[in-house]
Amino acid sequence: MRDIEGILEALQASRLRCTYNALTAFYGITMPRLFSALGKRRPLASWVVNARTLQPTGYQKDQEHPELYRYPKVLTQPEEIRKLLQEAHTRPEGDSPAGHEGTTQHFGVDGCRGGWFYVCLADGNLSGDTVSRLEGLLERATLADVVFVDIPIGLWTAAPGGRQCDSEARRLLGPRASSVFNAPIRGILGLPGYQEANATSRQLTGKGISKQTWNICGKILEVDALMKADPKARHIIREVHPELCFYGLANGHPMTHNKKTQAGFYERLEIIERYLPGARDFVDSALAHYPRSVLAADDILDAAVAALTASLSSHWQTLPKQPELDCEGLPMEMVYCRR
Repeated sequence: MRDIEGILEALQASRLRCTYNALTAFYGITMPRLFSALGKRRPLASWVVNARTLQPTGYQKDQEHPELYRYPKVLTQPEEIRKLLQEAHTRPEGDSPAGHEGTTQHFGVDGCRGGWFYVCLADGNLSGDTVSRLEGLLERATLADVVFVDIPIGLWTAAPGGRQCDSEARRLLGPRASSVFNAPIRGILGLPGYQEANATSRQLTGKGISKQTWNICGKILEVDALMKADPKARHIIREVHPELCFYGLANGHPMTHNKKTQAGFYERLEIIERYLPGARDFVDSALAHYPRSVLAADDILDAAVAALTASLSSHWQTLPKQPELDCEGLPMEMVYCRR
């Protein structure tokens, strides 16, 4: 049998799963022999998964690679494995799988009145700025970076029940559940006004949309177009919800106070400072630099907690655990940490 460790390393380098059936067909062997070749349950072997569940069989969470479910694509045919190995063989020696070397930058992004506010966490240092469009930030990021953005990404075409990640997030957040808006269906993006969008949503799903959801539809459309058109965006951008991020970093406890209140602001800042002791200086600097007409105080914390969550990849979890995919192949998920 050819070196199965080489295949596992190629899968891990590309952050791709493949099915047991694809590997047995590739090698021309039985399933028991494949399991014997894979050996003990470990993160490297977890990239090979069941074709139905898309999970490795019999694995505990700590035996799975922390980025196992980062990308939705799964190799299901032996020809795809051959192509993967060819690409790995032709990659110049020393190149990183992402095509870039150096410090990974972890970005957290939140919409604001001035466009988008991002926080970058790299080597323990925080920086931030505003961009008018998200593609402006994407130009500064590399394929080795991570961008967590507070905006719905995967969208149903028509689904009366809404996205599973939204309903699961509300269940976990309890008193902060109202902070999770129902994501709109893709069909209302770009419509000229709220009344038409509301009526179209009712026609296609049986439910209207809130004014809060409509107010962010422009940004949802912007990100949706970017994710559909740019492979780099698909590779590094994922959806988060700040209240879910705070919930995870607070050991599974929703925030007590509304984020718009002074008590809520300092409650959330204290969570961030547990992990980043210098965060208060950064937040104070951002508050002094940007007028509230451009950037609200809670926008700064929301972007900061998203960047912090992006930096803790070994603790990532998703809602739901197995994200649904929309018609564009985009995962409908929210990423958060549980420590």
